[in-house]
Amino acid sequence: MITINVIENQISGSYGDTPFSVNYSKDTYRKMMELYDRQESVTTMDEYNALMEEFATLTVQDYKTTVETACPWIYVNEGTGEFFLKHEGVVSSIPMPKALVDRIFESLDKDANFMPLVKMWIRFLRNPILRRKMDADSGDKFTEKFFNFVNLQYVHPKLKAELMDEHGLSEEVAESRATTYQMKITQEGLLNGYKVSEEIMYAYDRETGEIVDRYKRTFNPDTGEIEEGGLPEFVEDRLFQPAIMGNSGDAFYCEGPNGYANPGHFIKVGCTHRLPDWSYVNTNDNSSCVKGLHFGGLKYIAYYSGEIHNIFVDPMHVGAVPDDETGAIRCLQYFVHSSLAGVNGSIYHSSTYAAKTDEEWEEMRKEAVQAYTECMDDCQNDIAELNAL
Repeated sequence: MITINVIENQISGSYGDTPFSVNYSKDTYRKMMELYDRQESVTTMDEYNALMEEFATLTVQDYKTTVETACPWIYVNEGTGEFFLKHEGVVSSIPMPKALVDRIFESLDKDANFMPLVKMWIRFLRNPILRRKMDADSGDKFTEKFFNFVNLQYVHPKLKAELMDEHGLSEEVAESRATTYQMKITQEGLLNGYKVSEEIMYAYDRETGEIVDRYKRTFNPDTGEIEEGGLPEFVEDRLFQPAIMGNSGDAFYCEGPNGYANPGHFIKVGCTHRLPDWSYVNTNDNSSCVKGLHFGGLKYIAYYSGEIHNIFVDPMHVGAVPDDETGAIRCLQYFVHSSLAGVNGSIYHSSTYAAKTDEEWEEMRKEAVQAYTECMDDCQNDIAELNAL
């Protein structure tokens, strides 16, 4: 017996004892309904089995056609089932990891825009560390861990409790609604993650060098309690340092209108924070708590106390993913665009930072192409791929 249901953008049901679910299309639905009507005229088991076999062909989801039609930037290898980036007629030599493919399928099933995922993959392909790891046969592990991390989900405990206590939802429904991806992805393919810091509340007297309060506070004369914290109106005017390392470890640049000319250990909203070069980042995915700039998702920041900053990271700046379940990612550079510590005085768009890293990529690409040109005959495919990213 055949049963057919249409729910949102899916056709689901069963034929015989076999359940099915495929993306809705008028043509597929029409053909299924024709077979559904024909089942009433079946009189023998041979006719029944033939009908079931014919129906079964309609339940095979052709993801190759679906994906390539929905996004011409993706190429599916029919022989291996692997997905590759295709841009300007050039197919990438590096297959997409399963975690990314699964996320694209999920977006297709929900009729959601998956172009941010594709753009994130393009930016990741620009990563010079990925190229090194591919040459060392560790690139597949690197990409899989990176996208496993991007796919991590988090159940927000306060939201879950609120949905149960104030709205009367069951624990199962509340948990489902309170579940979100730990790492957001911008329209440009940047990661929108988190950084935990400690605010620097002291300063040094210019004349004596003595430690003094950074901000002027007023106190209640009777109780001694702080009445005014003296904090600046905008968070860009406040100063932070890494929560764990403090002022130890390698110095990094804090660049922006309110930044510093020389490397130090300062974090400021509205600034790009970067290490001098990749030699300052431990890119071993099996090592934790080693050199490099660190950031993470919601689970990561839950382990630390301090001020929480929202940051943009270009995937081409990711150096290692030591823990793709709850840990941090090590990177070369990130941009702090806001903080839970205070209110912004300016708005920092992801598109602005993406344009900046795109300019950096142009210089990197030119240098890489120049290097490949020296071995032109053997490197034509590599040059074409770099130029297509």
